[in-house]
Amino acid sequence: MCIGSGICLLSMLSACTARDLSPEEQAARDQAAHIEQVVAAGGTVDSILPTEELLRRFREDLPPVDTLRAASESMEALVARLAHAVGTNDTTDLNAMVLSRQEFAYLYYPDAPLSQPPYDSPPALLWGQIQASSNQGARQLVTRLGNSAIVVDKLHCPVAPDTTGRTIVHSRCEARFTAPGGRTLQGNLFGSIIERDGRFKFIGLANRI
Repeated sequence: MCIGSGICLLSMLSACTARDLSPEEQAARDQAAHIEQVVAAGGTVDSILPTEELLRRFREDLPPVDTLRAASESMEALVARLAHAVGTNDTTDLNAMVLSRQEFAYLYYPDAPLSQPPYDSPPALLWGQIQASSNQGARQLVTRLGNSAIVVDKLHCPVAPDTTGRTIVHSRCEARFTAPGGRTLQGNLFGSIIERDGRFKFIGLANRI
């Protein structure tokens, strides 16, 4: 028996290790755990409103967008751009290469698996979790490799991308960043990459360093 979609989701994801999950899947797992805690404490979870209404409210005051803005023309260019921004502490470009709230609302969320049954992740909650993990990931990268000339030695996406309509999501990509002095970071250094009409951005910068 499930108490809302979140408890079902927690049981479905519990068999996966943290290394098996993409940042977006981890966000869904965190959401399910939060719902379980609320229910265990005697609280209630508002499951009355359909996802369509929650999305409508999330989009209030957000002008529609139909393309990824400030995007890169390839994954390689996007990752090289990330390495340069981290090395030069360019927080403006770090923010620009990550999915915006508008892009999340109009381009990513509507077709995302986590917005569909049995997950039905509310857009505001999922966005907040992705943002929190992305901001933490950006700080970690800058702390480890800031103020250095970073070279991208490797980029590999071992999992086949997910395609829904015009949106393609590349998950669990691995990279190696090397800086002078032998400092190297390797592995999942950023979150999933969204591709739309040949333009690329990070959904988030969550990483495992």
